[in-house]
Amino acid sequence: MRRIDKRVILSASDLTGFMGCAHRTVLDRTYLDGHGPEPVTDSADAALVQAQGNSHEAAYRDGLGDVHEIPVTYDTARDAEATLVALREGPQIVYHAALFGGSWGGYADFLERVERPSLLGSYSYEVTDTKLKRTAHPTHVLQLVLYSDLLAELQGVAPNYAHVQSRNACAPA
Repeated sequence: MRRIDKRVILSASDLTGFMGCAHRTVLDRTYLDGHGPEPVTDSADAALVQAQGNSHEAAYRDGLGDVHEIPVTYDTARDAEATLVALREGPQIVYHAALFGGSWGGYADFLERVERPSLLGSYSYEVTDTKLKRTAHPTHVLQLVLYSDLLAELQGVAPNYAHVQSRNACAPA
């Protein structure tokens, strides 16, 4: 959750956090308004899991070949503009795509081109996110739906599919 100008912008993490505990959203909003307790930082265990997730994402990315990477500045609106410029160029893969619309924004791991017409041209994109779990969790689905909805606004057509790239069950951790 962050503020851009005077608007509160929510992310997929905020959505899944709300689904887990609505009171967390109240606390986050109170903190954003300058009151309430400071959010708890991640534990060492959470940091380790995050590092493993980053490694899995990098390994997937390395296997894709030519990838257009969006430089992440964490200015969601600016990064979303850079993403739209990239999408109009039509690369096969866009990495760290920023999606932004209304009160929602976030960063999809990958957008993968499909040959289905859209406002972009004779092609469109579908969202792929990398996850450590071997099977999709409901929060992953919520995240993919949010990103797909934001992507649909950009390209004028809803993606037919969204994808979770799980860690191979036989791969080392």
